[in-house]
Amino acid sequence: MAEKPGKIVPFVKKSVAKTPSPQSKIDISASSVRREPPLTEEALRTVVARVVLYGTLMETGHSARDRSYRNISEDDMLALLEGEWTLEATPEWDEGHRNWKYTLKGTDADGEELVLIVALQIELDRIDIITKF
Repeated sequence: MAEKPGKIVPFVKKSVAKTPSPQSKIDISASSVRREPPLTEEALRTVVARVVLYGTLMETGHSARDRSYRNISEDDMLALLEGEWTLEATPEWDEGHRNWKYTLKGTDADGEELVLIVALQIELDRIDIITKF
Protein backbone atom coordinates (compact mmCIF):
# COMPACT_ATOMS: atom_id res chain seq x y z
CA MET A 1 0.00 0.00 0.00
CA ALA A 2 1.41 3.34 -1.02
CA GLU A 3 1.65 6.08 1.55
CA LYS A 4 -0.29 9.24 0.90
CA PRO A 5 1.86 12.35 0.85
CA GLY A 6 1.32 14.72 3.77
CA LYS A 7 -0.67 17.85 3.31
CA ILE A 8 1.48 20.62 1.88
CA VAL A 9 0.73 24.08 3.13
CA PRO A 10 1.56 26.79 0.61
CA PHE A 11 4.06 29.43 1.70
CA VAL A 12 2.65 32.88 1.19
CA LYS A 13 5.48 35.36 0.62
CA LYS A 14 3.47 38.43 1.50
CA SER A 15 3.22 37.24 5.11
CA VAL A 16 7.02 37.43 5.53
CA ALA A 17 7.69 40.99 4.45
CA LYS A 18 4.84 42.99 5.84
CA THR A 19 4.51 46.65 5.23
CA PRO A 20 6.00 48.76 8.02
CA SER A 21 3.63 49.24 10.90
CA PRO A 22 3.34 52.52 12.78
CA GLN A 23 6.17 53.07 15.25
CA SER A 24 5.72 51.58 18.65
CA LYS A 25 6.04 53.61 21.80
CA ILE A 26 8.12 50.85 23.41
CA ASP A 27 11.81 51.70 23.91
CA ILE A 28 13.56 48.61 22.56
CA SER A 29 16.94 49.84 23.81
CA ALA A 30 15.73 49.78 27.40
CA SER A 31 16.87 46.79 29.33
CA SER A 32 14.53 44.81 31.49
CA VAL A 33 17.49 43.58 33.52
CA ARG A 34 17.48 44.95 37.03
CA ARG A 35 20.53 47.05 37.90
CA GLU A 36 22.52 45.32 40.61
CA PRO A 37 23.83 47.53 43.42
CA PRO A 38 27.57 48.32 43.41
CA LEU A 39 29.88 45.94 45.23
CA THR A 40 30.87 46.73 48.78
CA GLU A 41 34.55 47.51 49.29
CA GLU A 42 35.06 44.06 50.83
CA ALA A 43 33.38 42.29 47.89
CA LEU A 44 35.32 44.49 45.47
CA ARG A 45 38.61 43.45 47.10
CA THR A 46 37.66 39.79 46.77
CA VAL A 47 36.76 40.13 43.08
CA VAL A 48 39.88 42.18 42.26
CA ALA A 49 42.14 39.65 44.01
CA ARG A 50 40.50 36.74 42.14
CA VAL A 51 40.72 38.46 38.75
CA VAL A 52 44.37 39.44 39.27
CA LEU A 53 45.22 35.79 40.04
CA TYR A 54 42.98 33.95 37.59
CA GLY A 55 41.40 36.42 35.21
CA THR A 56 42.25 39.07 32.66
CA LEU A 57 43.21 42.72 32.90
CA MET A 58 42.15 44.70 29.85
CA GLU A 59 42.77 48.35 29.07
CA THR A 60 40.22 50.38 27.16
CA GLY A 61 41.46 52.25 24.09
CA HIS A 62 41.55 55.50 26.07
CA SER A 63 43.71 53.98 28.80
CA ALA A 64 46.09 52.28 26.37
CA ARG A 65 46.60 55.46 24.30
CA ASP A 66 47.46 57.49 27.41
CA ARG A 67 49.87 54.94 28.90
CA SER A 68 53.12 56.38 27.53
CA TYR A 69 51.92 59.96 27.96
CA ARG A 70 51.23 59.35 31.64
CA ASN A 71 54.24 57.06 32.08
CA ILE A 72 52.20 54.31 33.75
CA SER A 73 53.20 50.75 32.90
CA GLU A 74 51.30 47.47 33.21
CA ASP A 75 53.54 46.67 36.19
CA ASP A 76 52.41 49.91 37.86
CA MET A 77 48.73 49.02 37.40
CA LEU A 78 49.33 45.48 38.65
CA ALA A 79 51.21 46.80 41.69
CA LEU A 80 48.19 48.89 42.65
CA LEU A 81 45.72 46.03 42.17
CA GLU A 82 47.88 43.55 44.12
CA GLY A 83 48.77 46.02 46.85
CA GLU A 84 46.90 48.14 49.37
CA TRP A 85 44.31 50.36 47.72
CA THR A 86 41.28 52.32 48.81
CA LEU A 87 37.99 53.01 47.13
CA GLU A 88 38.54 56.70 46.37
CA ALA A 89 34.99 57.68 45.36
CA THR A 90 31.45 56.39 45.40
CA PRO A 91 30.96 53.88 42.55
CA GLU A 92 29.43 55.50 39.47
CA TRP A 93 26.87 53.82 37.22
CA ASP A 94 27.71 53.92 33.51
CA GLU A 95 24.40 53.73 31.68
CA GLY A 96 26.04 53.34 28.26
CA HIS A 97 27.97 50.22 29.27
CA ARG A 98 25.49 49.13 31.97
CA ASN A 99 28.10 48.58 34.67
CA TRP A 100 29.64 50.23 37.72
CA LYS A 101 32.89 52.19 37.57
CA TYR A 102 35.13 52.09 40.62
CA THR A 103 37.92 54.55 41.45
CA LEU A 104 40.83 52.80 43.18
CA LYS A 105 43.68 54.73 44.78
CA GLY A 106 47.00 53.18 45.76
CA THR A 107 50.63 53.19 44.73
CA ASP A 108 52.49 52.04 41.63
CA ALA A 109 55.59 49.83 41.43
CA ASP A 110 57.81 52.79 42.46
CA GLY A 111 55.64 53.72 45.45
CA GLU A 112 54.13 56.78 43.74
CA GLU A 113 50.43 57.57 44.03
CA LEU A 114 48.26 56.04 41.31
CA VAL A 115 44.53 56.15 40.65
CA LEU A 116 42.74 53.66 38.39
CA ILE A 117 39.16 53.87 37.23
CA VAL A 118 38.00 50.35 36.50
CA ALA A 119 34.90 48.40 35.55
CA LEU A 120 34.44 44.76 36.49
CA GLN A 121 33.16 42.08 34.15
CA ILE A 122 32.63 39.54 36.92
CA GLU A 123 31.07 36.86 34.72
CA LEU A 124 34.16 37.05 32.45
CA ASP A 125 36.70 37.30 35.31
CA ARG A 126 37.95 40.53 33.81
CA ILE A 127 38.89 44.01 35.00
CA ASP A 128 38.58 46.76 32.40
CA ILE A 129 40.95 49.63 33.12
CA ILE A 130 39.13 52.71 31.86
CA THR A 131 41.69 55.36 32.76
CA LYS A 132 44.58 56.03 35.08
CA PHE A 133 46.32 59.05 36.57
